[in-house]
Formats: sequence, C-alpha cells, structure tokens
Amino acid sequence: MDGAGVRAALLDTVVRLALLLLLRRRSEAARALTVTLRFAGGSTWEKTRRLGEPSHRDDDLGTVAYQLRDAAGLQCGRLTGLTLTGEDLRR
Repeated sequence: MDGAGVRAALLDTVVRLALLLLLRRRSEAARALTVTLRFAGGSTWEKTRRLGEPSHRDDDLGTVAYQLRDAAGLQCGRLTGLTLTGEDLRR
C-alpha cells in the first residue's frame, strides 16, 4: 500500500466524479460522498461523510475524500479497489 499511490488514485476518482459523471453538466451537486475500499482477501471498508453544503467542485469533493481516506486509518495491506460515490445529489 503506497500512500502516494492511494492519494493519486483518490484524486483521479474525484476528478472523474466531478467531470465524467456529469455532475456539472446536469447542474447537480453532491451533499455527501461515500468511499469504499476493497482489500486483498475480500474485505471491504465503507464510510460516508456529508459535505457542509452541496458541491461539484473538485477541491470540495477532494477535501472530503481525503478525510474519508484518513478515517480509514490505512497502514498496511493490499488495496485492490477504490470506489467514490456522490450521494444525495441536488440540483
């Protein structure tokens, strides 16, 4: 588990959430984010955190995503998957 690698993957996922899932084009904003981590061996860790206000901005989503990553307390292990989901979408 490479901390810089996890951070880069999370940042890439934040950008995809903000751009590729069309939050901006549909004038939607997420009120919460959920991060799901999958580890070798099949275990998962999932946590949701609400944003202070709805947002589709990369920096707002990134801040919450990094807080969620920190809450996971990653120290060692093999991370095999990372999912970031925008929750409670608002127009």
